[in-house]
Amino acid sequence: MGLESHIISGVRVLNIAEENGEAIEKMVNRAIAEINNDKIKILEIQTTGDNLILILGSKEN
Repeated sequence: MGLESHIISGVRVLNIAEENGEAIEKMVNRAIAEINNDKIKILEIQTTGDNLILILGSKEN
């Protein structure tokens, strides 16, 4: 997904190293709920071996 037409307002990094699937699921669901409560959009999700990175922002008008 290209981010050229978006305004990036921040990132959220979740460390998923040494966590089981259930713990990761709860952690991500909690983060998504908090982001939605703040009325921010998740523009992209990226992963590394140890982290889940949520790129946050809005679409440029």
